[in-house]
Amino acid sequence: MALASVPTLTNEYFTMWKTGGEEAAKALGLTYRMQSYEGSAPVQIDQLRSARAAGASQVVTFPINNDAVRQMGEILAGQDIPLATSFAATPWMVPSEPGYKDMYSTLFTPREVLGQKALSEAVFKAIGGSGNVVYIQGAPTNRTSNARELGFDMAVANFPGITVLAKQDGKETGQDTRPVVQTMLSRFNNIDAIICHNSSEALGAVSVLEERGDEHIKVGGTDEQIAILDKLIQGPNVVAVQSIFGTWLGGYMIVRNFDLANGVEFDPVERMIFQDSLVIDTKEAAEEYKKIATSSTTGFDWKKMSRHLSPDDWDTQVALAPVDPVKFFTEDLNTPQPAGFAFPDALKTSLDAGGVQKYTDLYAEHTKKNPYGTAVALTTTGATVFGTKF
Repeated sequence: MALASVPTLTNEYFTMWKTGGEEAAKALGLTYRMQSYEGSAPVQIDQLRSARAAGASQVVTFPINNDAVRQMGEILAGQDIPLATSFAATPWMVPSEPGYKDMYSTLFTPREVLGQKALSEAVFKAIGGSGNVVYIQGAPTNRTSNARELGFDMAVANFPGITVLAKQDGKETGQDTRPVVQTMLSRFNNIDAIICHNSSEALGAVSVLEERGDEHIKVGGTDEQIAILDKLIQGPNVVAVQSIFGTWLGGYMIVRNFDLANGVEFDPVERMIFQDSLVIDTKEAAEEYKKIATSSTTGFDWKKMSRHLSPDDWDTQVALAPVDPVKFFTEDLNTPQPAGFAFPDALKTSLDAGGVQKYTDLYAEHTKKNPYGTAVALTTTGATVFGTKF
């Protein structure tokens, strides 16, 4: 049984995970279960202590507490259960550490800085390349929030006509974002755009604008919820949404663990992976994306993704690239290397031998077909954030 351990069952993003996870598990001959740990890291740890007894043969998770990953990884390794994680990253911790006993298959993370930069630039272009902008941050303890904000700042640096009026935490929910936006609108009468950490915040911002009858202010956010796609299609406020391919990730993590369990050997450099994303910035692209996302099947070929089942012509279908851990920890996570720190020998050897470039090239060769390719073609750039065209 593939166990998906998530902080809540009510967030639409994890509904996407479940859709992909159930389909992937079935294709691989597994059963699937999604379990909520109700946003509590101690609860999650307690649940995972009995994962094997509960019938789990692998675990995929979105950890709410980045710093709990080492503990949960070692707990699962002690039960010989493969683990794949997403988004969370503890600075200077890598999946190839000996304590994980080769059972930590992969840490997945969207290219948060690059993706939020591309999203922000799409919104800036929609307001003519100049104007006054408000940024709604994610939770202050969330390292993903810090990385996305860095991407926003980089986009601002590329557009000298953009002025940032204010930044404020929206706590990653629409409900908490509403009063923040109401306050901003009272403070400033010249806002041209609101860029949000995620689409839940963006939907909260849009609800306030719609109540006021404000069609001028443009909005962008990350996560391809159907509700935010509908707002982009309907207009006039939402002009850009970043898709991080949630359905795909919910399934591909299971494929990754399946491959590890079936003897596929992953180089240490491959165990930290950036995944591609897509900035949807036209009505036509949003309509096409929604049509595909609401189809009876996901359109992904899970068996084709597997290096165990398709050893020669495997296709990840969403572009991947290995993480350079030094750059990632020091730049994206803004955490200096601790004194006396050293990577595990196998990872250091691979890095020194040019492993990042080697596996960047390998994964580029094995990204062939994406069911969302028609939606990609209808965006302004006609390409993903990684520059992939289908």
